[in-house]
Amino acid sequence: MNEPERPTPEQMLARIRSESTEVESASSEGKLRLFFGYAAGVGKTYAMLQAAQAMKREGREVVIGYVEPHARPETHALTQGLETISRLEIPYRGSVLQEFDLDSTLARKPEFVLVDELAHTNAPGCRHAKRWQDVEELLAAGINVLSTLNVQHVESLNDVVAEISGVQVRETVPDSILQRADEATLIDVSPDDLLERLRQGKIYVPTQATFALEKFFRKNNLVALREMALRHAADRVHDDVEVARLGSAASRPWPTNERLLVCVGPSPTSAKVVRAAKRLADRIHAPWIALHIESASAAQWSDADRQQLHRNLRLAESLGGEIVQASGDDVSQELLAYASSRNVTKIVVGKTDETTRRWWRGSNSLVVRMLRNSGNMDVVVVRGVDEPHPTFTSWYSNSSKLHPLRWLEAISYTIAAMLITLLMNFAGFSEVNLVMVYLLAVVAIAARCGSMPSMAASLASVLIFDVLYTQPYYRITVYDSQYLVTFAVMLIVGLLASTLTSRVRYQADTARKNERRAEALYRLSRRLANTAKTADLLQETEQIISEVFDAHAVIYLPNEERKVRPILGHVASFAASAKEFATAQWVLDHNEPAGAGTNTLPSSEALYIPLSTPDNVAGVMAIQPSKANSQISIDARQLLETYATQIAFAIERNNLSERSQRAELESEAEKLRSSLLSAVSHDLRTPLAAIAGAASSLDANINRGSIEEANHKLLETIVDESKRLTRLVENLLHMTRLSSGKVQINRQWQPVEEVIGSALHRLDHVLGGREVKVQIEGELPLVNGDDILLETVLVNLIDNALKYSPSHTPIEIQSQLAGRGIAIQVADRGCGILPGDEEKIFEKFNRGSGRNTDRRGTGLGLAICDAIIRAHKGTITAKNRDGGGTIVRFTIPNESAPPSIIPEIDE
Repeated sequence: MNEPERPTPEQMLARIRSESTEVESASSEGKLRLFFGYAAGVGKTYAMLQAAQAMKREGREVVIGYVEPHARPETHALTQGLETISRLEIPYRGSVLQEFDLDSTLARKPEFVLVDELAHTNAPGCRHAKRWQDVEELLAAGINVLSTLNVQHVESLNDVVAEISGVQVRETVPDSILQRADEATLIDVSPDDLLERLRQGKIYVPTQATFALEKFFRKNNLVALREMALRHAADRVHDDVEVARLGSAASRPWPTNERLLVCVGPSPTSAKVVRAAKRLADRIHAPWIALHIESASAAQWSDADRQQLHRNLRLAESLGGEIVQASGDDVSQELLAYASSRNVTKIVVGKTDETTRRWWRGSNSLVVRMLRNSGNMDVVVVRGVDEPHPTFTSWYSNSSKLHPLRWLEAISYTIAAMLITLLMNFAGFSEVNLVMVYLLAVVAIAARCGSMPSMAASLASVLIFDVLYTQPYYRITVYDSQYLVTFAVMLIVGLLASTLTSRVRYQADTARKNERRAEALYRLSRRLANTAKTADLLQETEQIISEVFDAHAVIYLPNEERKVRPILGHVASFAASAKEFATAQWVLDHNEPAGAGTNTLPSSEALYIPLSTPDNVAGVMAIQPSKANSQISIDARQLLETYATQIAFAIERNNLSERSQRAELESEAEKLRSSLLSAVSHDLRTPLAAIAGAASSLDANINRGSIEEANHKLLETIVDESKRLTRLVENLLHMTRLSSGKVQINRQWQPVEEVIGSALHRLDHVLGGREVKVQIEGELPLVNGDDILLETVLVNLIDNALKYSPSHTPIEIQSQLAGRGIAIQVADRGCGILPGDEEKIFEKFNRGSGRNTDRRGTGLGLAICDAIIRAHKGTITAKNRDGGGTIVRFTIPNESAPPSIIPEIDE
């Protein structure tokens, strides 16, 4: 009988998790069942109510906590017979909103409760901001919940949905809620059926349905959302299958989802096999893996073999396969074990005519062993090209390239063994002891010089023993046939010892190489963690990479404009090359590897790898092997990509630290400047008010006829300049308050005409008869904003237009509807704005490089306007006007519908 297979650690862990999940489910916490769909109207609420009615017929206690029937008679009919918990009424802005009553449900504590629209945002005054938080509290109280959810409300898919549909969904549910659901039921209908239901008025009322058809409910949107919902449901099912498979300790894959694995080696046949695997994967829409198992025989590969393997793996990578490299003595056993761990359903291998002939003769080839042991995995055999040389040719070609000293060392070991045995023979030792000496020499040669010298030494030892110690002496001829057995055993043991010793030596070399790389990775991580300056970090990194990979390394960093910084005087000669510089820029822009050994810009001297983080590309790493015409292997590239990730995060960490320090310094400077401005403004405001008041009173009370005209002009100058200085001080105060965040926006519904009129009234003394054209398009709704702050914005914009435009040109003010808000623009025929300064003019103390610098002002007016508009959640822009001049436009959104104005009726 076959012994049962011992479960792997992964299977035991999955079983423990599965059992712990069952224990948790059996605890006092409730279960969540989701009805999942891709859009409103697919039937989620209807299916939930059907399930509730079925549970009630089974004798289960089911109540309705909150269900939104959407005025659909067939949905409302399913609520009949089910107990309904009264809704919670919350007064809000003059109306009463009905919400789910969480406290009443907790007090009632039913076995099952229906809570529709999981992503719903609760009205202010509820305990939780979101309905899914209410559901969490119900589950914690041991109440089972049935709820509904659309795919566009999943948090991780929110940006994808917005990109596809052009609609930003504000109400989202964390992915953890979906993962917590004990059961998810997909409710699906075709987009055509859904659109037909929408046109028939079964989803929305006719006016809303028309709007939905033009916006969200377009067929291309629905098709994409449907695919996302189906994929999300399929991924959940796949995860459940994997947990069940590993938890059952099954060693064989469960073919619930196709996955291919293709064997890659140094043979030219592998290229054809890889392409065949790619075509097969595309036909069955399955992911595929390119696996290379490196055995001890890899030590005998020639340089040509390694280059061919590198090309084959690169081909698989370029075709979209996942590259995996492993090691093991038995290739077929390791390959099948890895395929089982990854739930592979099809294995693709190659064969030649020579392989077929060995197969039919009963040879124990790789293909035969895989067919024998593959179990329920399919093995696809692809016919390849015949090998031009047998396998041993590469062994010989590689061994012949051994250093001559290795062969001399092997010869010296053999001669030493011969001399020792001669002395032992004279001393009377038996022939068995002499054989042991030769075997010891063969093992030593295998450990020191490799397999081919040890095989040659094994054969030479047999010949020497025959010539020196068997009759007739000094001849190869053997009289006693018993020595033939001795020679055969001696040769076989020598060959086995040399093979095993070579294999152990190869494994030791591989372990030593992995240890060096792990140590280098640890050393890199430690140095990156202890290096604070970016320049020192780059120097340390380049040095470590150069040592580990025997290559020249250069790291390019971008400047503020995302252009690669030039590198001069670097030890690597290619670093300053314009051609290499362009390759580095391409990698920075596209976040993809390029250069030598890739299919992008392969004529470059170095390999370029992006230093990527989840947010951006921190830089580019270039590696050029020290040996000419050599390439970086696939496993070295994988290690380089690991290095690149760590370096990228270290650079990003240093950049964030530097930005944080700069921001802290700027914040301190801004605080100091704001404190100074506030102090100066308050100190100036009191005397300015006294001067302005006294001058105005004096000018009004003095009879013009009794004083000279010149004195009267002086009084007017005092009044005008004090008012101008008062406005400057008010701007300083506004700026300090806005910067400190102490300004409270008092939103009130205001007519646009009154806001514009109030601003013009404040500027009467400045306008001085200047023509102002005001145009208000149609009947505009009220604007929801702070009338004092909006008036300040208009005063600053009109004052700017007066300063920077000729006095004979008019100032034009226009107001119009902009979406759900109001847009107001101020236009002049002045000097305009230099290209590139459209955003800079809104910075503090910036007066615009294209404006007349002899005009007086602090450069705070537009900065104050920008701060006020942003506080209203609006936008403000500036641009040049056709024919000369400037247009400054700002929009104020209305967060809710404006109240209707009932006109007064004269009796």
